[in-house]
Amino acid sequence: LDNAILRGTGAGQPAGILSAASTVSVAKESGQSAATVLAENIVKMRARLWARSRPTSVWFINQDVEPQLHLMSMPVGTGGVPVYMPANGLSGLPYDTLYGRPIIPIEQCSTLGTVGDIVLADLSQYVLGEKGGMEAAASMHVRFLYAEQTFRFMMRVDGQPLWQSALTPANGSNTLSPFITLATRS
Repeated sequence: LDNAILRGTGAGQPAGILSAASTVSVAKESGQSAATVLAENIVKMRARLWARSRPTSVWFINQDVEPQLHLMSMPVGTGGVPVYMPANGLSGLPYDTLYGRPIIPIEQCSTLGTVGDIVLADLSQYVLGEKGGMEAAASMHVRFLYAEQTFRFMMRVDGQPLWQSALTPANGSNTLSPFITLATRS
């Protein structure tokens, strides 16, 4: 189900965030090396997030992105200010944060350097419908000759982003969305 919410096609499965028309993809920086995530990328991703989604958004990342975050800071004078805060660090929070929002490493995110390796999402703007509950069945007949029992689990579910397209603000040119990705860096 997690994979369908992120990557679903909408055909026989939920429509995913990555393929949604409302998802905004932020371009890489000029001259940016392959398979990198820069502080500038993070700033621009957050800038494209719909302002009302900021309090409820989370960062989903592939675990390969984590080393990039640990080295990230914003230049201030001759020093810098960290953008990334590890769990139980200065923030005192039980989870890693980026711009004060939780970072959740998930295996469904793409590999480092491709679209979907880092996603800023407000899941309150994704609707998920479930019919009934989880249906479970067991059978000893299917693999009887091998002394095995089989199990089947079925769940009827569908979902999609609430937004049909990205929002163009009344005074501004950059589109906004509750779902932001970073373009391929290769």
